[in-house]
Amino acid sequence: MNAVDVIKFVKEIDLEKYFNESNFGKIVGIKSFTKLKKNINPWDTSSAAGGEAFAPVSSDLTRLYALIRKRKMINVLEFGSGKSTLIMAAALLANSKEYDIESLGIRRKNPFHIFSLESEKKYVQEVSEACVANGLQDNVTVIFSEAEQTTFKNQICGRYKKIPSCCPDLIYIDGPMPMSYHNSSNEYIDMNDSEITNITCDVLIIEPILLPGTVMIVDGMTNNSRFIRRNLQRNWLFFEDNDFTIMVLDEDPLGILHRRQLNFQNN
Repeated sequence: MNAVDVIKFVKEIDLEKYFNESNFGKIVGIKSFTKLKKNINPWDTSSAAGGEAFAPVSSDLTRLYALIRKRKMINVLEFGSGKSTLIMAAALLANSKEYDIESLGIRRKNPFHIFSLESEKKYVQEVSEACVANGLQDNVTVIFSEAEQTTFKNQICGRYKKIPSCCPDLIYIDGPMPMSYHNSSNEYIDMNDSEITNITCDVLIIEPILLPGTVMIVDGMTNNSRFIRRNLQRNWLFFEDNDFTIMVLDEDPLGILHRRQLNFQNN
């Protein structure tokens, strides 16, 4: 799957059929496929932030699982942990049982592993415990990192204070929550306010180290995905739907080792 094929796969996949033919839903307690609700209360998200973990959306989780399996992803960097962490870890575990990248000469220190960033300590504990309960702990590292309000090229946004040193094939953006930003009273504007959409810049900071072929998914947060797209400096293909945006770094391979990885993932 080259960059164009990745976009095509995500646009055309029958999510309900894939969910019903797979058996990963039991990991997060989903017994049947449900689509995203259209009659959402306008204050649901902001009022629930920081409380009980959001209920999983089967269409979003199915897309993630299917893409990791089809694209043969090796490493994932997730901004904002949750049920998605478990689903992506399960997909990576399945990949690890099917593929031996060392024999292919692909260089990865932690193959088939997800690094998940979380700005709320209670979610770090909840997700970590859920990974252990499902036998996924060897494929997941949940990292607590404080979030802060900042600017990127004089544009207001948020970011994690520290992220792991890794080079992911897939980046999944669903955090941090604005409520996690530790703002001072003299901020020009307060992004904790429930009327302000969440804007983040983490991926813009690490864009230079990403390898061609890297896939990025923004879960909801369409204003955020458009902010990211406007500020990206490299050649990305993108597709925006109602509740998610996917982008693929479409550039030539960097050398022999990188070409090996793309040959593995494209075929």
